[in-house]
Amino acid sequence: STTQDALDHSWENDLRMFLRVASASGKTKFYSRLRTTSTINSTGGNNAAAIDRHDRVQPTFDMLYMEWAFLGRTFKHTWTLGRQYAQVERGISFGMVADGLRYEMASKRNTVQLFWLMQSPSDDNIDGGVNPASWNPGRTKRWFAGAEWNWKLFNRHTLGLFWLDNADNNRETADGSGQKHQLDSYFYGLGLSGNLTSRLNYWTQYITESGKTYSSFAGTASTTKINVAASAYDFGVRYFFQTDFAPTIYAEYAAGSGDGDATGSATGTSGGSISGKDQRFISFGGLSLGYALSPQLINLRATKFGFSLKPFGWSASRIWSELSFQPTYYMFSKDKSAGTTSDAAVNTGAGASNKIGNEIDVTIAWRLSGDLKYQFKWGRFSPGAAYPAGSRAAENYLKLKISLDL
Repeated sequence: STTQDALDHSWENDLRMFLRVASASGKTKFYSRLRTTSTINSTGGNNAAAIDRHDRVQPTFDMLYMEWAFLGRTFKHTWTLGRQYAQVERGISFGMVADGLRYEMASKRNTVQLFWLMQSPSDDNIDGGVNPASWNPGRTKRWFAGAEWNWKLFNRHTLGLFWLDNADNNRETADGSGQKHQLDSYFYGLGLSGNLTSRLNYWTQYITESGKTYSSFAGTASTTKINVAASAYDFGVRYFFQTDFAPTIYAEYAAGSGDGDATGSATGTSGGSISGKDQRFISFGGLSLGYALSPQLINLRATKFGFSLKPFGWSASRIWSELSFQPTYYMFSKDKSAGTTSDAAVNTGAGASNKIGNEIDVTIAWRLSGDLKYQFKWGRFSPGAAYPAGSRAAENYLKLKISLDL
């Protein structure tokens, strides 16, 4: 309630130039995208001195890859090399742009993917306390190896299995306080999704995380490695109505485990788990969990309800029939009331409440023409008893996005 956010009253320009080339057969493709952003922030409000008035990101290739596809008797084989987007399951444990090699084999009933990827060196390390004296300070040097198999059952349901290895290649040297930092983790997951009827679909996912990290002793630095034992799950349903308004209703519940004695950092080793195993679900992906709070799935339980419709879907005019309206309601609570979450403002320690709060969002999307799109987003988060009573205040989110594709 007393600090201006970096996004408050900002105007962002995002320019992306892309090149796509394909062979005559379509089996070989090349794609590159050069992106630059420029952000102008308001100088008013509290804490304005800590916020850059004008921030420009130099042009960089955020996508750059080659793709080769080969058709066999039963399977289609696809190789992709370069900077590309990859994910497993619904993207909860892993979903990002990374550099490397990915292979996909697909048939009528089976899909298999394998990948070996390095996180972009320009990304910040998920453990913000990495020794600043080490090589390339603050940046990540993580590698990911993954495998996923999806098997279609009875033409209506899909069973999915995956494995992901996160290898933290940062030097395990201690920081100025003597604390060491490292997170090497493994993810295993099982999912089931499909259609219960022609209009009702569902999804379920269970993920377990294991591995090694450093503990964080209370009041002192730690050089002791401990085991990671975390988990997450997600399930939901969506129903489609066959009318001109194209309405849908949906509900989703997701949860990520937390650690009751991790009261400092949600993802780092500074202020992490003090005793026993580290139970924080620290992933490299996530879920869409609202605009205003926008939390990570760490020590969090989230319930989501919403619907969408096209109020002018009956119109013969394509301009009006493309307008959609979507409100969503969220309820948030902690998994462990004493532990930290991705919002450092919540209370931690003995006696802390697990009631984070609730949020309502509204999205209005409108395609004025084939190349021109409007998107209006509004959200309001109302904090609960997990926040300090003296500084508890609602957070409002408002964004208008205009996109022009040439």
